[in-house]
Amino acid sequence: MKVVRLARFLREYYIAVFSFLLILLLTLFIYSETKKKVDERSEKAFSMRANQVTAAVERRMHNYIQVLIGAKAFFVASDTVERRALHTYYNSLGIEQNYPGIQGIGYAQFLHTPTEVARHEQNMRKEGFSGYTVNPEGKRYAYTPITYIEPFAGRNLRALGFDMFSEDTRQSAMRIARDTKQPALSGKVRLVQENGKDEQAGFLIYLPVYRNDTDPKSIQDRQRLIKGFVYSPFRAADLMTSILQQNYQDIDLEVYDGTSLTAQNLLYSTDSTLHYQTASDRSFSQLKTITIGNHTWRLHISAAPEFGYNSDTDLPYFILMGGGIISLLMAFIIWSLSNTRRSNRLKQTITDNATAALFMMDARGYCTFMNPAAEEMTGYTFEEITKKPLHNMIHHTRPDGTPFPLHECPIDRALPTNNSMRAYEDVFIRKDGTFFDVTCAARPIIENGVPTATIIEVRDITDEKRIQQAIVESEARFRTMADNAPVMIWVGDPTGNCVYVNKQWLDFTGLTFDESISMGWRKVLEPEHMQGYSDVFRKAASESGSFKMEMRLRRHDGTLRWAMNTAMPRYGINGEFLGHIGSIIDITEIKEAERKVKQNAELLQKLFLEVPAVVGLVRASDLQYVLANPQYRRLYGNRPLVGKTIYDAHTREEGKGFFRRVERVLKTGEPFVGNEMPATFDRNNGQLAQGYFNLVYQPLLDTNGQVEAVLLFAVEVTELVRARKELVSTNDELSEKNDELLRINNDLDSFVYTASHDLKSPIANMEGLATLLRDVLQGKLNREDEQVLDMVQHAVNKLKGTIADLAEITKVQKELQSAVEPLSFDTMLEGITTDIDGLIQETGATITTDFEVKDILYARKNLRSIIYNLVSNAIKYKSPERAPEVHVATYREEGFLVLEIQDNGLGIKKEQQHKLFTMFKRLHSHVEGTGIGLYIVKRIIENNGGRIEVESELGKGSTFRVYFKQAAVVAEV
Repeated sequence: MKVVRLARFLREYYIAVFSFLLILLLTLFIYSETKKKVDERSEKAFSMRANQVTAAVERRMHNYIQVLIGAKAFFVASDTVERRALHTYYNSLGIEQNYPGIQGIGYAQFLHTPTEVARHEQNMRKEGFSGYTVNPEGKRYAYTPITYIEPFAGRNLRALGFDMFSEDTRQSAMRIARDTKQPALSGKVRLVQENGKDEQAGFLIYLPVYRNDTDPKSIQDRQRLIKGFVYSPFRAADLMTSILQQNYQDIDLEVYDGTSLTAQNLLYSTDSTLHYQTASDRSFSQLKTITIGNHTWRLHISAAPEFGYNSDTDLPYFILMGGGIISLLMAFIIWSLSNTRRSNRLKQTITDNATAALFMMDARGYCTFMNPAAEEMTGYTFEEITKKPLHNMIHHTRPDGTPFPLHECPIDRALPTNNSMRAYEDVFIRKDGTFFDVTCAARPIIENGVPTATIIEVRDITDEKRIQQAIVESEARFRTMADNAPVMIWVGDPTGNCVYVNKQWLDFTGLTFDESISMGWRKVLEPEHMQGYSDVFRKAASESGSFKMEMRLRRHDGTLRWAMNTAMPRYGINGEFLGHIGSIIDITEIKEAERKVKQNAELLQKLFLEVPAVVGLVRASDLQYVLANPQYRRLYGNRPLVGKTIYDAHTREEGKGFFRRVERVLKTGEPFVGNEMPATFDRNNGQLAQGYFNLVYQPLLDTNGQVEAVLLFAVEVTELVRARKELVSTNDELSEKNDELLRINNDLDSFVYTASHDLKSPIANMEGLATLLRDVLQGKLNREDEQVLDMVQHAVNKLKGTIADLAEITKVQKELQSAVEPLSFDTMLEGITTDIDGLIQETGATITTDFEVKDILYARKNLRSIIYNLVSNAIKYKSPERAPEVHVATYREEGFLVLEIQDNGLGIKKEQQHKLFTMFKRLHSHVEGTGIGLYIVKRIIENNGGRIEVESELGKGSTFRVYFKQAAVVAEV
């Protein structure tokens, strides 16, 4: 019975019930929308607050940088900074009042050596700081003790003398400031000002000061000219409190050092709870990134529970309550006024469709209703749009400019045909004449079975259309570029599934697109390469990194081809790893070319080894034997030579003269020619043999004119020399033997000529083979292969030049004792620095002089050899932690003229200094050299009645003193 009564009530008063439900739903919708708007307004307010606090932090930090720039100008403008003047300058800035939060302003002097540190400590103690020391103690390649700091009171007293370069985080910021000339902010540190009470995280800002207020352009010049750093320390909590003050009580701020938001990197937090690190019920939060002084901070800003509360906050609830009351009143009114059912039905229909721009059009096509959204969308007011039919106002012309007849308008035809229309896309016209894309819904209103009006709902979809078109165009561009790229391109997800391949892949493999995606690409991969590829891919995917590997793929014709697969990671808009995008290049021809080049190189080497002479090839970079023909190895009992340095391959007795000659050719780039040069060699039987050779040491130069290798060519003349020595036994036989020796020498010249002439044929063969190789591989060689063939051709040309020089050698060169002459130290050093200018520029070396004695009477080439060796060694054996500084001076001491050369290089251990002047002894292997230079210098000096001494300390440098037993004279002009 109750069910029947309920059904009767609903049937009789369904309009009232429906109205109640509709208004209630509308109320819920308005409540939802209003609450959403309130939330959006609160979110915008929070975003503005977050931007304000971020800007406040950035603005305050930039203000501090400007303060540091002013302080730098103060230090640069003053030759000598007085502490009282600095104190006055600091007070005049009013930093505590104008820039609260800064701990102070200081200056750290840059010291290079312990000697400078000692001098600095002595100067500070003279200023009244009796117990002043640079701390922490220890040897370092550079020191930056805090020399000035204001205010010089309280916590700042603990900072004086602290070497900030001794701590890695501070040192990193100081290096950045020094090398970029820009302010640099350090990472999170514990300030030396902290005393264990109320400790806070800290950081510092550095600004470099260069010597003589210079503006160095290169990093090397900046490192060499650095004078010190103006800096400011900050206690993070004090700084942020001064920035926030009482203006940001409704938000909580967390400041993290760097990009990692961990508790260890936390600089400051307004709340004891870290809302970023823990699950939080905060309504709004933002993560900001700011960069200050080449350093990054991450700011996590969250809204406090009371954020954004005002009178509008409760508005949605009032709407909900009011709407509920209205729905009840409306249902009661409709129930009591049944005679107004038609009117109420019409209002309810309009309300049902009022989700966007709404129009009501009568049977004549005129607009009888439009909501505010429709006015905003079209630009017309209701009074303006009713002057003409609605079609003639907003739908009269197509986008191409042609008229749109009324009888073709599907919206206007919805009423006569009594058809509803949903999701119809079209183009409307605004009052200003502009077109815009819309989606429409039209529904006729029927009264007494007759269509009387049409309700039209319109939604602007211009932005959606633009986005869809941009996506379509972007995808089309990518596919066009990928399909026209000269390589195979693929895109994969993080699990290894392929999601895209280009046309080149399809053409190469013969697979379809559907066959290639997912795991279908494995069909063309050689099974033996599958496991290796899987291992490489898994490693790259786990690290979100790139990878590169060679693999074999099966082409569409069934042949296996070598390919190079190179892949780079893909990331989403939020930085998430999406997989890889890769390219595959067919390198089969390249690998085949490499094989042929190697094969031909082996052939060339075989031909070279069969040259009928004693021939060897020594590489310049490490003095290793690259080639040694059988005749060469036979001299040394066929023991292995190739792959060993000349020092490892030969004993000390065998290297006498030989080492020095090779080193001189490498150093000067000039060939050495010697006739009947003595040589000692061990034929691998433990007994030394003596022989004589006619020698040619020919340097082989690269394309830059640098010595690349030395070709050793020799003809043994031992029997000839021994025969000549036997001829001197009697005076009677001397003339005859001399004539015979001349004939032998002529024969030797003929032999050298004949040997060089006979070498031309195999060399021509080698040259022809290189040319043939280039012709055969024409068009198949890459740039690196072309360079290899060019180097082979260059080596053949050098060998041809050497053979040509051998044909001209007929005389024995003898070194004559050079005559002494007046020489100027300054002029001699100037010529040497010109010769080694490239080395000076490369290392950034500086050379200073103090010639108390300006001239000397000495052999020119001997004096040049002494100064050249000592100065070039001082630069070459530099410390990697600082630029070379060489000081050259002369003075008199106890009847000697002393030449002193001091450097700040690597230094030498005391227990190794006695080996320094030993022939072929090298104490540092990382610099190219032969170990004979200082031995020659010592012999030159001692042969002229002088001596050489050295003082050196490991890690600090060396001082060489040459004592000349020679009075100073005036050099000739």
